[in-house]
Amino acid sequence: MTKARKSSNQALLVVPILILAFALRVHGLEHHNIWGDEAFSIALAKQNLTQVLIPEQDTHPPLYPILLHIWLRMAGDSIFAVRYLSVIPGILLVSVVYILGHRLFGRAGALLAAVLTALSSFAIYYSQETRAYAWLATFSTVSVYASLRMQNRSSPETTWVLAFLSATLASIFTHYYGLLVLLSVNLFMVLQNRLQRLWVRKWIVMQTVILLAFLPWALAHLEFIGSKGSLRLEAWGLSGSNQVWSGTLWAFGMGTTVSAQQQWLAAALLIFVAIGLRYTFQYTDQKRFLAVYLLIPFTGAWLIGPLMPFYYPRYLSAALPAYVLLLAAGLLSSTRLIYFLGLSLAVIANGISLSNYYFDPNYAKGGYGDLMAYVKQHSLSTDGLLLQNGAQAPLYNYYGHPTIRSYNLPPWDNHERQPMLDAVISKHPRIWLLKYGNPMGYDPTHEMELWLNRHAYRAYHGDYVDGSLDLYIQGGTMPTKALEAIFGDLISLTGYSLSDNSIPAGNNLRLEISWMALDDINRDYTIFVHLIDSQDQPWAMVDGQPLGGTHPTSVWTVGETVVDRIALQLDQETPTGEYRIQLGWYDLSTMDRLPAAGQDDRVLVDRVILGPVRVKER
Repeated sequence: MTKARKSSNQALLVVPILILAFALRVHGLEHHNIWGDEAFSIALAKQNLTQVLIPEQDTHPPLYPILLHIWLRMAGDSIFAVRYLSVIPGILLVSVVYILGHRLFGRAGALLAAVLTALSSFAIYYSQETRAYAWLATFSTVSVYASLRMQNRSSPETTWVLAFLSATLASIFTHYYGLLVLLSVNLFMVLQNRLQRLWVRKWIVMQTVILLAFLPWALAHLEFIGSKGSLRLEAWGLSGSNQVWSGTLWAFGMGTTVSAQQQWLAAALLIFVAIGLRYTFQYTDQKRFLAVYLLIPFTGAWLIGPLMPFYYPRYLSAALPAYVLLLAAGLLSSTRLIYFLGLSLAVIANGISLSNYYFDPNYAKGGYGDLMAYVKQHSLSTDGLLLQNGAQAPLYNYYGHPTIRSYNLPPWDNHERQPMLDAVISKHPRIWLLKYGNPMGYDPTHEMELWLNRHAYRAYHGDYVDGSLDLYIQGGTMPTKALEAIFGDLISLTGYSLSDNSIPAGNNLRLEISWMALDDINRDYTIFVHLIDSQDQPWAMVDGQPLGGTHPTSVWTVGETVVDRIALQLDQETPTGEYRIQLGWYDLSTMDRLPAAGQDDRVLVDRVILGPVRVKER
């Protein structure tokens, strides 16, 4: 068989692997909502290129925003389109890992490394995200391969010099952690070729070209990057070390969409990585580079940890191929039985992670799209929308609601806030409150919800990934009616008032409830308020923590009175007839209701019945 024929047959073996990699990376590409960092990438890339290149725009180098800017003009900004830009390097990475593996371990090692990369939950996750990490991994791997092609030659070939310079610059202009891979390449190359003075001089010239090309951007970006840094000496402690080392290695092994109980599979895979390290240390050729390729970026990330505000495994995406190749080396150097056991373990581990990622809502990337979809489906043209936390601006612009008025709230202690709220109350009978991120950063004492609860009635509360949504409806109620009921010897109902006893379908029924704490309450109970028919079927409901979640039962003091205002929003299709209101408390973790006791016949086993309320035609 000729050499060309043999190469062609080998290439054909890669095709089904690439098809599998493509299928896994496009499957469910639109399933997850766009989340905050993705929305920021899109918003940045939509600006003019002159704006994209301003150093103060982003904490990362500008290559990916430039690529995304061009891509958006060609493909649009749908979820599928913006994420597909990361699918491309995700597929290319499989090919490059195959080529690199073939150079180090021959065809068997190359095919195994390609399969492991194709199935990698970590690689798939970031091949489906509108961020730079898939490109970082691919550019860095090309840079590594080009550097190895130049080794052991008296004079590096021009083709590979250009490939190395281009890929390296692309890597470090994509993400600063690409510099850690460049550091590992330099360490290995200089040590391996230190006796070849001419080669070393040419290598130094190449590094100088890279430095001069990157230095202007680095200097321009230095002040902005410095302003984002922080001194966290605890990053060198046990917790910080585990986050960089074990946390990232486990993520490389089976992705990030796994429970703590499932992570032992990734820990077991490290046995084979360790075997791969031992195997490569037995050689003096390029196989030994894999140890440097993996360990130097990890060590560098750990050393600079105190200067960084936080760390995530995705920052070391550029080192993923080193992990995969070492895992492949460990499997190849084992007995046949151990080989198949290890490969099965890798497939099962990543299969579990991918199943969680594709199908389990607990691992959703974000929930802003679902949140905005709810607003669009249930809002009226006269509604107002309050946006807390300006960091959600890119997400709101991406998913924005064009038919109702929105207001960006300043911080609670800002003097402009109160006049804005007064204007909102005067203009909009129904007000949505959209909170994003951690309220400790913009409203730590929940003053916004407390203010709304004093001025309106909560009709809806929903928790979403990275955010929450509440609907408040203005209005009043009739005089309070006395009614005493005790729930679980902990909470007493002392009175209530309704907005009306007869309402048209499509309107809201407002309810004001007075509670008193009878004892210390050691957990947060959830209140339920349901409009039910004669068959106990609910037609409108509100479940949630008291005062919109701002005053849970665990912080109530004995004798404290809490007044909660709730609005039941009736659907326009609600049949006419007589209804009742049932209310009570339950433990959300077990769904067990608190028992109810009282002398009134409206106090039943675990609920209180109010009403009747008649629903009439509009």
